[in-house]
Amino acid sequence: MRLKYAEDYYIRALFKKVKLHEVMATPVVFVNVRAPFRDVVGLLHERRIRHLPVVNSEMEVVGIISQRDLYKLQPPHKNEEGVWIYDMDVMDGFILDKAMTPNPFTLSRQSFLAEAIPPMVTHKYGCIPIVDESKKLCGIITQYDILKIAFEILQEGQ
Repeated sequence: MRLKYAEDYYIRALFKKVKLHEVMATPVVFVNVRAPFRDVVGLLHERRIRHLPVVNSEMEVVGIISQRDLYKLQPPHKNEEGVWIYDMDVMDGFILDKAMTPNPFTLSRQSFLAEAIPPMVTHKYGCIPIVDESKKLCGIITQYDILKIAFEILQEGQ
C-alpha cells in the first residue's frame, strides 16, 4: 500500500522525529542468561508479556526469548481447571543460552521510531531491545507499542 495524502507527510515526519526513549517501555522485564529456565516461563506468564530480553551480569543484551520460542520447545497443555500450563520438569531440562535467540538486533535510546519499524516488518521482529550508550539494556519497543502510538494518532483526529 502506498500512502497518497498530504497528511502522510506529517505521519512520516512524526516517526522520524520521535526518539525511542520517548516511547519505549520501561522498566524492562528481563532475565539473566544464567537463570533457570522456569524463570523464563514464570516471567512471561506473570507479567503477561511475549518477549524477554536476556542479559549478562553487566546488563548487556545477549539474547531474546519469546513466548513463541516456548511453544516450539514444549507446547503448554490444559490442567484440570482449564488453565494452560507448561510442564516445569520438562522446562527445567532446557538451558536458556541454548534456547534463546543470541545477539538480537538492538537500537539505541537516541534512535528514531522510524528506524525501528523497517526491521520489525522486514525480519518479523516482535520487539527490539533498546540499549544505552554503554550497550546496557534500558528499554524495549514492541509491535504493540507501535500500534498504541498509531491508535493514539487516530484518536486525536476524532
